[in-house]
Amino acid sequence: MNGEKYGGVINLGPKIIKKDSFQLIGYHLLTNLQKIGEEHITENMVSRLAKIKEKIENKVTDDIYVLQLYPFIEEFNPFEDYYHIFIGYEVQKVRGVPSEADIYTVEENMYVHTEFHGKRTDTYKAYDFLYNNWMEENRCIPLGMELEIWDNNENHTEICIAINKMK
Repeated sequence: MNGEKYGGVINLGPKIIKKDSFQLIGYHLLTNLQKIGEEHITENMVSRLAKIKEKIENKVTDDIYVLQLYPFIEEFNPFEDYYHIFIGYEVQKVRGVPSEADIYTVEENMYVHTEFHGKRTDTYKAYDFLYNNWMEENRCIPLGMELEIWDNNENHTEICIAINKMK
């Protein structure tokens, strides 16, 4: 998939990586894609996060982490069914947590990782490819957790999907 067009370019073709446990400080919400679109939830959470940015100590970078945790239910539909979303900053050691913020620990895991170059609104095309082609071809099972890492470049998104590799 290196360089193939999917409403953007997926560079550094998907690969399996291991990510150590890390912590996020930010905001948590139970929602679905319909509400996210109608109520501009992601934009509102990012805006709220910007207001407390300077209060968060030990940030690893200024990259924004968007973590989505899906329930294990048959025929899960992210447009209608509710799931957890956490938007925050990665911190090295938790200190100085603003009173209005939450802390979330992401446990060590294996991920399929790729970089998407294109509009963030088009990242669904990369997810479609990863879930419907790449995971099957590479014998991987998704574990219900997705992570996007947003830097200051609006047209660059790192995508990590927690997986188990079948033998």
